[in-house]
Amino acid sequence: RPRSTTSAEQPSMLASRLRPAMRPPARGLKMSITKAPPGFREVILIESGVGTDQHGQDLTKACVRACKDAISFNSVPSLERLVPGGAGNALLRLQLAVPFDSSADGLPTPPAIDMAEVQACFAYGKLLPVEILQGGARFESMCSVPSLGDSAEDSSWVYAIACVTVGY
Repeated sequence: RPRSTTSAEQPSMLASRLRPAMRPPARGLKMSITKAPPGFREVILIESGVGTDQHGQDLTKACVRACKDAISFNSVPSLERLVPGGAGNALLRLQLAVPFDSSADGLPTPPAIDMAEVQACFAYGKLLPVEILQGGARFESMCSVPSLGDSAEDSSWVYAIACVTVGY
């Protein structure tokens, strides 16, 4: 017959049952840190995000959503103290991975993106020239809704990936 336990005993019993499966935290973890990107003395944080436009295939909209996704879930209250001269002097490196278009000769070409809309996502700091990289994704959505901006010829779903590096 099982022995009954008090509520005070239960946590220790649970811990003893789990202990064999739990691994101790890594101590003395070695990490190598690469050199800061050109123009940076120090990197404070790097965030990434993904954005999409399912209807209209608007890569500007997908890029704006990716940037907002990258910066929306962090808080660096000490940024004002960490960056010499304050947050206004922070450097922002933005890398955007987007699906490229094919040119007439079949070579990939960067798509048109409204950089003013993308830059408007960032409330502080100095945005370095934006790096557009071939990547992101374009998937077939299998439906076209003209009232939402789709064309009859293109029912794709576009994705952009943003990587934002903050430092000085």
